[in-house]
Formats: sequence, C-alpha cells, structure tokens
Amino acid sequence: MDININQKKNEKLEKNKINIYLEYSDDINIDSFIKYIKNYDNQKVLVKQNNEYFQINYQDIILFYSDKKYIYCKTQNGEYKIYNSLTKIENEENDFVRISKSCIINIKYLDSFDMGETGIIIVKLKDGTKEIVSRRRVKEILKYIKERSI
Repeated sequence: MDININQKKNEKLEKNKINIYLEYSDDINIDSFIKYIKNYDNQKVLVKQNNEYFQINYQDIILFYSDKKYIYCKTQNGEYKIYNSLTKIENEENDFVRISKSCIINIKYLDSFDMGETGIIIVKLKDGTKEIVSRRRVKEILKYIKERSI
C-alpha cells in the first residue's frame, strides 16, 4: 500500500484535535489502518508489579496469558499483572493473535512453529518462550500470518 500524507495547519481547530480525511481506491482495505489511528492514544496498557502501577507500550509486550483468575503480560523486562480481558485485547490489537484459550501472542515476536510428532504444535517466540497452540486455532493463525505476509 502506497500512502501519501498531506498536512495543513488549521489555527481555528480546537487544541489537541486532528481531522483526518482519507481518499482510497475500492480495492484497498483500510479498516485496520483506521482502527490503528483511532487507537493511537490508547497504545499503552496499565500494569501492576509489586504493588506499583505503571504503563507499558503494547509493542513491548511479547504475550498475554491467563493464570487461574488473573491476566498477565510478558515483556523483555518481566511479567506484569493487567486488568483487562483476553477477549478485549484480542479484538482491539492488530498485532496480537490468540493461540489458545489462555494465551495471546504478539505476532511481531513470532520466531517459528514446531510441529511435533504427536500433533502438538508449539509456537516459539524470539525471547525463547514456547507456548502450545490449540488445534482449533492453527488455521486462524496461519491465515493471519499469510494475510500479513509475515
């Protein structure tokens, strides 16, 4: 997709407001682009570690997982408890794909798939993490990767 950006300052526009006008041909799907723009300010997640709360960027998150009744995220710097549902994360973030009932991975950290002899598929992430892929999610993951030519 070729994107041209034209900008124009408007002194009459409210402070901290941006208007965006898109022109595109019929054969381009821009839904994910629009979703990204709408969520531009929401690209961080509130996390908790040792009774301390802070925000981290979604792009730094390797995976989200549930452990009993809590949801956690894993980054290069550690693991953090979050207050969000896996379903909400799956629906809002373009770079994340669910691989099982309890795990969502950041596709940018995907290293490889290991197809075991017993039919178990293990996804290997760039930080060395290994997670088991649910059989019913394999087709969806492969479709996701193919669409984005990863």
